[in-house]
Amino acid sequence: MSSRARLAAGAAGLLVVVGIGLYFLGDALTSDDDSGASRVATKLEAAVAHAKPAVGELSRLSETTVHVGDEQLRVAVADDEPERHQGLRGRNDIAGYGGMLFVFDAPTSTPFTMSTVRTPLDIGFYAADGHAVDRLRMEPCRFAASDCPLYRADGSFSYAIETLPGDLPFGRLSG
Repeated sequence: MSSRARLAAGAAGLLVVVGIGLYFLGDALTSDDDSGASRVATKLEAAVAHAKPAVGELSRLSETTVHVGDEQLRVAVADDEPERHQGLRGRNDIAGYGGMLFVFDAPTSTPFTMSTVRTPLDIGFYAADGHAVDRLRMEPCRFAASDCPLYRADGSFSYAIETLPGDLPFGRLSG
């Protein structure tokens, strides 16, 4: 092959590589994901999916590690209706965990109650992509759920985290 043919072949190969790179760059720039939200949601889903059995007093649950803002929390996971309903009822503490993560299958506006929970809690509500929807301070209620106040987020959410007062970091929820 002549040097001119080799040069032409090399230039053609370079154009193919540049073209492929531009294609993927253009796809990334025109994607609906302008904040990395889908990556955050995927990491969060993975953290929940790879939860391991919890230990100690909350051994009926699973546990995982999540991040809220820049802080890491080891959380007990309540990811089905009976676990979410039980939550921290009848407890004085969070059994050595940084919080309890409530996982919902779809966005919800489900209210929370502090029926038979013995200590105040902070609760943060998060969308599927991890952005914060709302946060509240909840007070103990020694009565049945029907006689206790309901705590509702200002919008729909897919995750909620309960922590002891003052322990809920600010920021996006991620895996």
